[in-house]
Amino acid sequence: MSEHRVHSQTGLVDVVWRKDIGAIHLKWYSEYDENDGVQTAVRTAFEFVNERHVRNWLVDVSESNEALSEKDYEWVSSDEFRDLVRQSTLERFVLIPPGPNSKQDTSWILDWEKNTLQNFGESVAAKVSSDMGEIRAFFERKPMGVTQ
Repeated sequence: MSEHRVHSQTGLVDVVWRKDIGAIHLKWYSEYDENDGVQTAVRTAFEFVNERHVRNWLVDVSESNEALSEKDYEWVSSDEFRDLVRQSTLERFVLIPPGPNSKQDTSWILDWEKNTLQNFGESVAAKVSSDMGEIRAFFERKPMGVTQ
């Protein structure tokens, strides 16, 4: 696996470029931060994505025991965040959901794919999966809009 570390904050997140799957990978150890750690990590990831025309975004919360703070939840639900996604080169989003030992409320995962498509339109595809083979196949599909 070829990786390039883009950003890291101990105990919160590692953001790495995964050449093997052609994706920016946000590995969350906790999603809760009282300061600006979540927004800094996500904005840094978007900068990398847009500079390198990355199409795939992998969010792994499988080891995260704490959900977003209210402030960060509001931000990822905001028009500002949606605009970051819409104005980016991203086309495919995968969520690796919280693991079985998570203390998080995971009811939101059931509608994550549908909500992602509603929020970001037909130019994106979304999947919830913990299976790396399935994730790789999803990312390797032809770019959106390419028929040949």
